[in-house]
Amino acid sequence: MNICLIGNNLTSLIVSKILINNGAKIDFLSLKDMKYRLSNRTIGISKSNIDFINKNICSLNNLNFEKINRIKIYSDKKKEILDFQDNQFLFSMFESKSLYKLLINSLKKNKKFRFKFINKYFLEKCLNEKSKYDLIINCEKNNLFNKKYFNINLKKNYANSAYTFLLHHNKVKNFIARQIFTNIGPLAFLPLTRTSTSVVFSYYGSDSLKETYLKNLIGKYNFELNIKKFSNFEKANLKFFSARKYHDNNILIFGDSLHQIHPLAGQGFNMTLRDLKVLSSLIKRNISLGLPVDQFVLNEFEKCVKSKNTLFSFSIDAIHNFFKIKKYLKNDKLDNFIKLIGNIEIIKKRMIKIADKGFLS
Repeated sequence: MNICLIGNNLTSLIVSKILINNGAKIDFLSLKDMKYRLSNRTIGISKSNIDFINKNICSLNNLNFEKINRIKIYSDKKKEILDFQDNQFLFSMFESKSLYKLLINSLKKNKKFRFKFINKYFLEKCLNEKSKYDLIINCEKNNLFNKKYFNINLKKNYANSAYTFLLHHNKVKNFIARQIFTNIGPLAFLPLTRTSTSVVFSYYGSDSLKETYLKNLIGKYNFELNIKKFSNFEKANLKFFSARKYHDNNILIFGDSLHQIHPLAGQGFNMTLRDLKVLSSLIKRNISLGLPVDQFVLNEFEKCVKSKNTLFSFSIDAIHNFFKIKKYLKNDKLDNFIKLIGNIEIIKKRMIKIADKGFLS
């Protein structure tokens, strides 16, 4: 089974790893190095997806992370609206650069993995010679494959910005994630280790905020952290994206090329991992039955996940729109109503399950 992976990112690495574990030979094509993009970025991975990675891809046990077993949601006035708990844990935060190094170091030791830095002309050659591979999986946006085969999609520019950075602080029992829906955007405190916390601020605006403003914002909504140092502040524009089609013959788009959602729920990479579960299962089934791994697998994959991914993406978008509109209402009764509904046990359990496993469960 010969597969071409395009794009140098966490998605392409984790896809490569599981495919090699299933017996594939991988040509891994990269147009650029990832190091400059991984400085302070973190990703949240749900419990079921951590279990999936540990069982099918690689062990995460050597990485430094906390098991977050509680999520608290607050209004702009720091009034608690929702409280989700689990006896084990709900999710964990990981440094992107640590996960990247773990995967790339493991893959480069494998003879079935061929890493190549290429230019756009080599990529065009690959496009013209696509029949030499059983599958081509494109994990990169806005390259030749996207422009030729996948140029009609659902898109929306939020005209908002996401600021991400780390807080380094005194040692604490750091297992409670907090999100405050401020009047200028959701602000999330996400435990990384006992001495560091990741912060994601989704600002309802696109203008650049000064570091002093962001530090004052943290000071206003910080609950218990004795902050020693801030990392560099990184800014990204927020967009919504949902692919109209997932594959063309033996070419599959994957990861952010399939869907890109608002970061308020921390579900972007988790959606990709859920997709990978389905794709891996279909590939394993065909191998066990002696069937080819080809475009018919991709067709079945699209049928399995597309409608659920679309529903999940628009659900996150609806939550974003609700809280953005809510800021204009300035009515505590709405917060009380959310708290009342969220405390109904059957609803709370269902919300936790969806956050963990999506709509695929």
